[in-house]
Amino acid sequence: MSSSATTATGYTVNTLRSLILHGLLLILLILLGTGLSLLLSILLRGFTVTDDRQLVLAMALALTVIPGPLAWALWVWIRKKLINTSPTDAAVWSVQGAVLYLIALIMASTALLQLLSTVVLGTAHDTWQDHAGTAVGWGLIAGWQFTMLKSTKYAPQELPHLAATVGNAYAVGLTGFSLVVALRTALELMFVPADTLVGPSQLPILLEAVIWLLGAAVLWFWHWKLQGVQQLRDPFSSIVVMLVGVCLAALATLLAATATLNILIPLPWDFTDMADRFAPFGPFAVATLLTGALMWIYHDWQLKDRGDQLKSVARQMISGISLALLASGLGMVINALLAALSTQMSTGTAESVLRTGIALTLVGGLTWVRYFRPGAPAAPGSRRVYLVLFFGVSAVVALVSLLIVGYRVFEILVGATTSTVGLLDYIRGPLGWLVATAGVCAYHFVLWKSDRDQLAAERAKVSQLPHAEVTAPRTVIVVVPQGSDRLLSALSSNSELDVRWIASSGPQLPETVLDQLASHITATVATSATSLLAVADTEGQVSFTALSN
Repeated sequence: MSSSATTATGYTVNTLRSLILHGLLLILLILLGTGLSLLLSILLRGFTVTDDRQLVLAMALALTVIPGPLAWALWVWIRKKLINTSPTDAAVWSVQGAVLYLIALIMASTALLQLLSTVVLGTAHDTWQDHAGTAVGWGLIAGWQFTMLKSTKYAPQELPHLAATVGNAYAVGLTGFSLVVALRTALELMFVPADTLVGPSQLPILLEAVIWLLGAAVLWFWHWKLQGVQQLRDPFSSIVVMLVGVCLAALATLLAATATLNILIPLPWDFTDMADRFAPFGPFAVATLLTGALMWIYHDWQLKDRGDQLKSVARQMISGISLALLASGLGMVINALLAALSTQMSTGTAESVLRTGIALTLVGGLTWVRYFRPGAPAAPGSRRVYLVLFFGVSAVVALVSLLIVGYRVFEILVGATTSTVGLLDYIRGPLGWLVATAGVCAYHFVLWKSDRDQLAAERAKVSQLPHAEVTAPRTVIVVVPQGSDRLLSALSSNSELDVRWIASSGPQLPETVLDQLASHITATVATSATSLLAVADTEGQVSFTALSN
């Protein structure tokens, strides 16, 4: 066996071993968290074990006594390898820690908020012990895991902020959901008549939602501000902020705007039914609209200094979401218009479909025009991925719609159905989707062909340039201690640089020193024509080594 094959085999074995060890550690710690929660719940009940809780006690002891020592022994072995580990092992450790931290954070935070809400509302009684045990047990697991990931000795060099980033994403989602529930309950109390509210008073539900909102906001503030997720500029953190804070919030906002507009459109040209439509879904739609818009605007503002490429990707993703709503609305409008040609179709159903289709078309169309900017020229290379993904999704939708139309046509022709519904009523739903998809595909095909011609012309121009005039992004390898995110973020803001980081031993550098390093490295890069290796010592002095491009 050649030396290269031996090296590849050894690398594969080491990676597989790391995955197995960290996977076992993850499973053992999850079992330990479950066992601690059950055991603490029983202890808070005074260790009074009834017949129906003997099995719970046995399970709690088994999940605590057995996984605990095994997890500790495995961790003692693993942590020796984390000091000088390979990038792959460091990435595996970061992912394992982030997964465990997220699971423990969800369990501990939800249990704690349930405990606080039941105590404030006076409904704890026999449930507070379980909530407290779960909060403390899983809180210990989350605290230990986060401490290890943030420690100077065991912090992973790859994906060092993964746990804080996913924790912040969960906190954002929990805050948004709690705000929706609080606003919906408040709107129901203010605008929905009392005789339509079935069940107990909404005030306790509102108070519980406010407690959850405050707790989720504190959790978000801890990750976003205190743990510095807001200041992170690495690609993964920025993408998570874009997906959760911008794209997911935009999707919720557009769907809520569609539902709200669906209530306001006065079809069948009668405003008296608007109140009846508002009562069941209106408060939730308006609450989601306000919450989603708030999250969307705030996180979109946070993207302003994260690079033009990320903002372009966010804009294209919102364009894709709005285009999907637009196509769905056009399909439903076509469906309703075809239904108007049939006397067998229920009038109420046709009006409901038409109203929803108009709402989807207006919301999706206006948002698509705002973000896709069809009237403004765009760089052809900036939307190639968008167009390819669009054609892929459109092909699937068109194929499914065509298969349904064909099936229903042949079903009637062979006499497999005894339905009295006409052919047009039988196929108008998938036919509307097919026509709408074909329409938007035709427009985007014209764009794709134009972009392809422009890219071909640009490549022809580049091929005629001298080799020296064709520049590529330069690599800057920075060797600095842990906690130098401020420096790395400043360097990463330059789109012409490929910044890579190697963690060195030593104490964390002060922010003033990091700012001086950023200015020094930026100035040196501006005057150098090659890639660089920048090594900073504990006093903030940096030495440079030119690298081959």
